[in-house]
Amino acid sequence: MKETLNLSKSTTTSSGAEMIMLSKDVMMDIFSRLRAKTLCRLRCVCKQWRSLISDPFFKSLHRARSSLKPSLLFLEQKCCSTSTTRVSMSSFDLDGNHNFDFTFTLDSYVYFMPSKWELICFLGSKGKGFYVCNPSTQELVNLPNTPTSSRATLDGIAFGYIKEKNEYVLVNSRFFKNDTVCEVMRWTDGCCLKNLSWKVVDAKCPYMLRWCGVLVENSFYWIRHRNKYDSIEVIISFDLEKEDFGTVIPPKDTFDDGGLWSLAELMGMLWLFGSPEDISTMDIWVLKDSKNYMWAKEYTIDLAGFNFGVRFISILDHKEGKILMDVDSEILEWYDVDNKCFERVDNLRSVPWSWSVLNTDGLFSLGNQYPVEPCMGMDASQIGDGEG
Repeated sequence: MKETLNLSKSTTTSSGAEMIMLSKDVMMDIFSRLRAKTLCRLRCVCKQWRSLISDPFFKSLHRARSSLKPSLLFLEQKCCSTSTTRVSMSSFDLDGNHNFDFTFTLDSYVYFMPSKWELICFLGSKGKGFYVCNPSTQELVNLPNTPTSSRATLDGIAFGYIKEKNEYVLVNSRFFKNDTVCEVMRWTDGCCLKNLSWKVVDAKCPYMLRWCGVLVENSFYWIRHRNKYDSIEVIISFDLEKEDFGTVIPPKDTFDDGGLWSLAELMGMLWLFGSPEDISTMDIWVLKDSKNYMWAKEYTIDLAGFNFGVRFISILDHKEGKILMDVDSEILEWYDVDNKCFERVDNLRSVPWSWSVLNTDGLFSLGNQYPVEPCMGMDASQIGDGEG
């Protein structure tokens, strides 16, 4: 958008000072550069600003601009008592500048899911089911429960955002009562999430799924569980349009029984990260052609310098020839793929976290009956399910 001021109107206040009225296009351009927390407050100024900030076109403009500079969201939880858990979220930009904090209390332990968009999703223990949160606007909703969500594990779950539809999708595929059940929930901006329902699809997953799924081009992907009865190496896919499961053959002789393996979506493609049992190296494969199972081994990273206590690596981002890794929930490292060297993110070492994700600042609404503005700085336990 061309940044020229259109001084189309002017008016005079009671004190005699002249106020210049900017055009809607100029106001959108200015407001789209502000953080969602500021925009939530500006919505209270006047009806014109509320209408502009709520405009779907403005939201998409703000989302597109924010996605170019994602933030790091650090998640931590602590047991306050035998029945409550305090969840803390701290947002920082990639330069280490603090954006905001958000803290709330739930009556269950939570399991965080990978994410990189405006919303984050996590699973509560004690049969509490799924929670969805927009950290930027501090909206939090407990989704309608489902019989299979009472099992507190992230295996077979997937959460993702389809940009073309401005739609979030949550998939829950489980073994339940000696059968496989796959449930899907979808929602768009402004939907009242607490009133949504799950759709049970006809497709049956042929295998036990491992960890959370990864969304790439309208399909989710999981690594399957290996068991004592077979050792088939395969990646399971779920096509969101056809609502059907499929398989993707991984690179030959890739998986090490004792190693670490994970999937990630980077640059619009499916990436497979794997390490042998001794965690000395990490091989990175990229699926170039999902129909013909064409994989390319892009990098091999030397990990000999790390001491893995819990043996955990989370791949967060790929930017300008560097891969951002969360190592053991203790340190963040950029890996320069050209120079084959690590660069530690030292300006965030003092921040405690048990899980980290990329997060896009945005105004995606969860449809709470409460207006967003008063929620800023409140304990989310007061607004948890949108009822009052």
